[in-house]
Amino acid sequence: MQKMTQLIAIFSCCSFAVAHNHDQHKGFDIKVTDHGSGIFELRTDRSGNVAVLIGEDGVFMVDTQMEHLVELIDGAQKKLSNNQDVNLIVNTHFHRDHVRGNVYFKKRGAKIMAHPNVRRYIENPGALKALGRETPTFTPQYSPTIDISKDRSIKMNGQSVALYHTPNAHTNSDIFVVFKEANVIHGGDLVSTRRFPFIDIDNGGSVSGFIAALRSIIEVADADTKIIAGHGPIAKLDDLEASIAMLVDTHSIVKELTEQGLSLEAIKALNPLNSYTQKWHWAFITTERMVTIHYYDITGRLE
Repeated sequence: MQKMTQLIAIFSCCSFAVAHNHDQHKGFDIKVTDHGSGIFELRTDRSGNVAVLIGEDGVFMVDTQMEHLVELIDGAQKKLSNNQDVNLIVNTHFHRDHVRGNVYFKKRGAKIMAHPNVRRYIENPGALKALGRETPTFTPQYSPTIDISKDRSIKMNGQSVALYHTPNAHTNSDIFVVFKEANVIHGGDLVSTRRFPFIDIDNGGSVSGFIAALRSIIEVADADTKIIAGHGPIAKLDDLEASIAMLVDTHSIVKELTEQGLSLEAIKALNPLNSYTQKWHWAFITTERMVTIHYYDITGRLE
């Protein structure tokens, strides 16, 4: 990964950047945003966004990022928590950039909650398909310690923390987290702010399930809710509604072409989603890859 020049820490009333000088961490900064009520967002823009809830009951964390970033994440939360260890974690899904820090925190006593399919993929990595990329390797040490097979709520640090499972959405293991009193939501990778989402068709994701998941988040949010995205900046209701409208329209466009009998390559050659490129295209999910996701979802076959 290309290294970036380290930034000088910038402090403000609501956010600051944490820079580290360890050789293995050169080029990485953590932006910390205070969302109030002891909830902080830890963002590197290199991996999934982390949230922590800090208070007298301890430290609750949403997602654990990657091995090469986990010490930075822990260092940032310890600056905020007066050097406390993380007590409780929830993994929003099984993708590597949200669970690879599990081992580090488990060794320090954290309990980790997740949907049972997170454990399934970690303990049976052969079941995981990686869309043409190298399949990640895991050991049992990465596994969650508590299965969350249905919606549940916990009380911690003055917050009612609700965990909602949304089936067959981004993956088949997604959970989004609602901090009710603070009116903050961590959406995991169900939320991609104003860019094409990654819908992991190979591993239980679906376009209809993703749309349903966004609607589930909207149902428990309001105009003032701060919605932490799996990647990228904070989202609002308008961003989720725009994602739904985009997915409905782009799915319809690709479906009409598949019903004409066109192959995936023929559809891609037409560039049918070109009008969405300027606002929604990004490095990982390009306009062409969004066509492919819809095609796989519609036809159920991979070419």
